[in-house]
Amino acid sequence: MIENFSKIDEIDKKILDILKENSKEKIINISKKLGLPMSTIYNRIKRMEEEKIIEKYTLLINYKKLGFYIKSLIFIKYDPNSNISQKELLQNLLKSNNIEKGYIITGEWDILIIARFRNIDEMSSFILDRLRNFKGIKETYTMVILEES
Repeated sequence: MIENFSKIDEIDKKILDILKENSKEKIINISKKLGLPMSTIYNRIKRMEEEKIIEKYTLLINYKKLGFYIKSLIFIKYDPNSNISQKELLQNLLKSNNIEKGYIITGEWDILIIARFRNIDEMSSFILDRLRNFKGIKETYTMVILEES
């Protein structure tokens, strides 16, 4: 199935850039920043929501303030003999409090999860005691993120 792509112009792109920085930005502030009437901003945002260009509004959590100082990428090789599908495996993994995001990927590895931990001991325990004993996981490879921007 071929999707129809919505057309957006420079004004729409500027509105999206502002909303990417702060999804709670008030229409009046966007209007002032762009020098356009509030009704124009409102109508453009509404149209982009209806066309699913804007799918949802979300927030950025400061995990360090919550005590989670370690962020890691964990690559997983799927075990096809496990009698569980890759999708089921990913859904089961996402039930863990430590896992922030998960992807089924192509290449040498089958699944990538992004996980957060309070410290190295918590990460080690999660990987050695829980993750490697998970039904459907054949092998894991973990990378700790040192810095992000």
